[in-house]
Amino acid sequence: MSTDTRRPGVLIALLALLSLVGYALRSNITIAQEFMAPELGLTMADMGSISAWGFQLAYALFQLPAGFLGDRFGARVILGLAVVGWAAASFASGLAGVAGSAFLTLFAARVLLGISQAATYPVGSMAISHAIPAERRTTANAIFIASSMLGSALAPLTLAPLMAQAGWRSVFIASGVVGLIAAVIWFIVAPVHRRGPHAMRPLGEEIRLGLRLLKNRDLLLLSLSYLLHSAVFFVFVFWFFRYLTDGRGFDLLASGIWGSVPYFAAFLLAPLGGIAADRLARRLAPGRARRRVAMACLIAAATLVVIGANLPNAFLAIAALSLSVACISGAEGSFWSTATAIGHTNPGAAGGVLNLMGNLGGVISIWAVPRMRDPLGWTGLLGVWAAVSVVAALLWLLVRVDRPEPGQSPSTRADGVPLAA
Repeated sequence: MSTDTRRPGVLIALLALLSLVGYALRSNITIAQEFMAPELGLTMADMGSISAWGFQLAYALFQLPAGFLGDRFGARVILGLAVVGWAAASFASGLAGVAGSAFLTLFAARVLLGISQAATYPVGSMAISHAIPAERRTTANAIFIASSMLGSALAPLTLAPLMAQAGWRSVFIASGVVGLIAAVIWFIVAPVHRRGPHAMRPLGEEIRLGLRLLKNRDLLLLSLSYLLHSAVFFVFVFWFFRYLTDGRGFDLLASGIWGSVPYFAAFLLAPLGGIAADRLARRLAPGRARRRVAMACLIAAATLVVIGANLPNAFLAIAALSLSVACISGAEGSFWSTATAIGHTNPGAAGGVLNLMGNLGGVISIWAVPRMRDPLGWTGLLGVWAAVSVVAALLWLLVRVDRPEPGQSPSTRADGVPLAA
């Protein structure tokens, strides 16, 4: 074990807090840009480049290094330092335009945020794989990741009114303060890391073992599916606020309110995907259970995107698209539990590979959406991403999920009970 397992509930609650705060801080720029971009002379394409090539690319490229560090030094140290980096990046974003190029300042700040946030999910999921029993692991991962949706929901509700009253710089200052508070809580309460056999290996051997995962067929197929899944997800994370103002005619404050609905829906409903997978694993092998749940969620999400994009009533469209985001998020627990199971003794590095690919998908969709909007319109654009979700579901059929979990025989369920013949 590399984590103190005596307090698994505390660990899940703390990881959920970091997930919430992390997504609120990465979402702040989508709110601030409504006032910030015109004041600083930045275009929508500029903001897309800052988010895609600044934050998202840095976040993607540092997934595997962050997973290595988590496997070696533990979640308490690596995640604590990471959250301090989130706060620093937020404060730096608030200084854009004070001196020098506003574009370069924002770009550098988002790179810092991407590097520091890269540890969140590989290292957090690694901690769950060490501390939580196999029969509850998918639910734990689902709660951890669904909490990010609450952060995305609270960001527009709290930051849009703050920006209207105090200007866009206040969005980044408030975000930095919240980040520092989260870092203090984590360092004080987080379980203490215990050095396991993987931490005692020479660094060169650790890196070699982790890099082998880049040749693992099943992890790569799973990660390709996650790339497509995440590309669809990030359409909503980065552009749903703009969709409401540009495509549905909502004003700033109304977009802040209604823009939070998909994230509340995901926060409340996405854990059901983890619960369903863990319960189904009482009858099936865990890998098969996760695959069925993930495919169902992705196909349901695609269907709801098509419905929502074509509904003439804006509020019914928001309802359908909100359920779609919930379905996309409902697959998260299955993706992460499957990746860490494949990673076996290097779960952090396996999570890094998964999230590397997922965030390359984010880079693609964040960059592509503003360039697809004019030729396709919002309806056609959303239809394309619905098709991408279906392809993500079908890729699960190629992943060999029947291999035993660490510590399991091939013929046992998640709780260790033999499967029926």
